[in-house]
Amino acid sequence: MKYDERPVFVTQVGNTTIKIRSALPFMTPEEQKRWWDENNHLPEVRMFKRAWIQSLLQVAKGEASRDHDSA
Repeated sequence: MKYDERPVFVTQVGNTTIKIRSALPFMTPEEQKRWWDENNHLPEVRMFKRAWIQSLLQVAKGEASRDHDSA
């Protein structure tokens, strides 16, 4: 597949236009889950999952700290 033939998901955040050249945003949740499972061996997928887990941990720590401070 050529670079220009890939589907493009475009969204705007403030003054920034974000373009994602991937079929993932157009897949159903079931197709996305299967894609992530099938491509788990790729370094970029593993890196993304690691960053996602770290961000979830930071959010949980922030919420726990906020709950502790308000008690």
